[in-house]
Amino acid sequence: MSVTDKISAKEIIVGIVLLAIVAAAMYYTLGVFNAEGGQKVLDISQAGDKEASHVETHVKLVSVDPIKGDLAARFEFEPSDNLLGDDQTLKQELKVWVNSASGKQEFDFPKGKVMTPVEAVFNMHDGQATEYPFDKYGADIAIYITKGKANDKKKPDEKGADAKPATDDKKDEANTADMAISVDFLGSIPGYKIGASKAKYSDVDFVGIDAQIERSGTVRFFSMFVCGLMWVMAIGVLFFVGAIVIRSRKIEINMFTFMAGLLFAFYAVRNSQPNVPPIGVYSDFISFFWAEVIIASCLIVALFTWILRPTKS
Repeated sequence: MSVTDKISAKEIIVGIVLLAIVAAAMYYTLGVFNAEGGQKVLDISQAGDKEASHVETHVKLVSVDPIKGDLAARFEFEPSDNLLGDDQTLKQELKVWVNSASGKQEFDFPKGKVMTPVEAVFNMHDGQATEYPFDKYGADIAIYITKGKANDKKKPDEKGADAKPATDDKKDEANTADMAISVDFLGSIPGYKIGASKAKYSDVDFVGIDAQIERSGTVRFFSMFVCGLMWVMAIGVLFFVGAIVIRSRKIEINMFTFMAGLLFAFYAVRNSQPNVPPIGVYSDFISFFWAEVIIASCLIVALFTWILRPTKS
């Protein structure tokens, strides 16, 4: 029977179907990327826009450090026109206060200067990095702007629990220094799903943000894929060595190279997970530790089987 290199119609159809499946998977993946990585600006509070004098504040997250429990954010300011001179500098002194966990909490912007962006670091709570990739965190961000010297009328603790408006008796007096603000929020950091909402204690001149941070769906999927891959490979090697010991299959030297290579390859694969913390997280306990123990045990068993098995004459 002659053999031909001509491509059959069946092979062409199979090839087209496979390309269509790959294209559909690519389209779906790009859709997930747009949903997770898109620039989403959330309106937290627009109450300040109703006032003649107000400052629009844009809060943008710049980094997340689950190990330290730190959340870094940048604040950008846009004063209303009646607060600016012809050269776009301030007509009067403004002071910004944020509930930063480290570094400065108060920022002074003198008259005749531009309100430049500032950065601050905030505490994350209600989560632990050891729960990777299912760790979730909360963070509280508060901002308060006054004319001139800031007062302590509303400064809360880091969770905003003590943030309360001034009493009615002192409200009129306190508001003479307060500046109305509007706040929007942008949280787009690769590998994280970030949401935010206005805190209950917020007011027209004092706004708190309740931020929620967790790993994105892509990170969780990839981490679980790596865990599953380790288990499949480890069980495959376990059956492989079992066949050598029980069924007296021939042992090749290349088998030892393969298993020894897996011991180090698993470590590299484990560290390839996005933003993975050091060893000791949840995903390690459900896959990595078990895979390493199984592979190492199989390597030792195969080695001593090769040493102790008598040579067939």
